[in-house]
Amino acid sequence: MALVSALILTRFRETAEKAAAWLTKERYQALFLDLPEDLTTFVREYMAKGTPQEGLWRSYGYLTGLQEPFINALRFQMDPIFNVLPGLRRLMPMLKVYCYQDMECQIEANRLSERLLLLATRERVSRKIRLEEWRTLLADELELAALGLGRIVDNVVEGAGTHWRDVVLYGGLVKPFKDCMEAKGFKVKPIYFQRYWRSPLDVLRILSWAHGVDNVPDEVIMRCVRTYLSYLDYVLSSEDLDAAHAK
Repeated sequence: MALVSALILTRFRETAEKAAAWLTKERYQALFLDLPEDLTTFVREYMAKGTPQEGLWRSYGYLTGLQEPFINALRFQMDPIFNVLPGLRRLMPMLKVYCYQDMECQIEANRLSERLLLLATRERVSRKIRLEEWRTLLADELELAALGLGRIVDNVVEGAGTHWRDVVLYGGLVKPFKDCMEAKGFKVKPIYFQRYWRSPLDVLRILSWAHGVDNVPDEVIMRCVRTYLSYLDYVLSSEDLDAAHAK
């Protein structure tokens, strides 16, 4: 049974730094990045030729339509990993690298992120919780996550082939991914780099996934959203997300 090492990423740069160090020490045959599959060619060219990262992120923006502030946040988080990619080619000349996210799902996920930003901004100004809008957003996120997971698993399975060891950088819920991959005949070993407090919104997402969004009581959603808005105020007053959680 082929082994898949799933490096569990968070939104913190520190996690990416630890994952980058792990990637340079271990040996494996294939590496799967949490980026749209259409970027695979750009990433391979970056690794082989050492072309500037700016071109790769510009291509990411063109393909996904994501606005620059979102791209900059993702780049700040992922830079430690991209910095070591050219060196991995020298360490493991036969390494196969793939991007595994479905482009259609990635674009829709970006739209949901923008919806979340607009909704949270309105709530922070008005201090009025629009319960049904939050419930609808959570339902849309869950539906997209289920669709995206199936396509992610298909893409990883197709690229993994007969390799004895594959590495997947993964930022979603671990159990559904692990279950789906093992149903396809792969052994999955999650590797965690950092203990951290989940944001109130992440807690609400997990509750919605575990119980169904319609089964989460109104008061739980209201409490999580209020706490999330306070959390946002705290993060925005800090230098970055890592600094906020370090306090």
